[in-house]
Amino acid sequence: MSNAERTQAGRELQEAADEFIGALRLAHGMDETAFARLADAITGFGAAWEAEEHLPKSAVNALVGLFSWIDSASHLYEGEEAKRIRQAAMEAETLIFRHVVPARGPES
Repeated sequence: MSNAERTQAGRELQEAADEFIGALRLAHGMDETAFARLADAITGFGAAWEAEEHLPKSAVNALVGLFSWIDSASHLYEGEEAKRIRQAAMEAETLIFRHVVPARGPES
């Protein structure tokens, strides 16, 4: 992918994360549409950067904090809503490990 496409993927990731986490922190609840956008942004970011050896620092910061930001927001809620938000945090983490930082095998 081109540098412009990688930059756009990073921008989309940050915007989707801000939208989803912002809604949680403002007590708007679990927004399935915003989470789907975040999941797509994580997958798209991974695809945009898969051929690169290094990720931009700003994206790494966003990805590293994503689980804890979502999980901590779940404590603003109770019951099933809190459970759904914690599940979203785990799903986001799984997507990151599956699409952005897959484990590399030994070099042949």
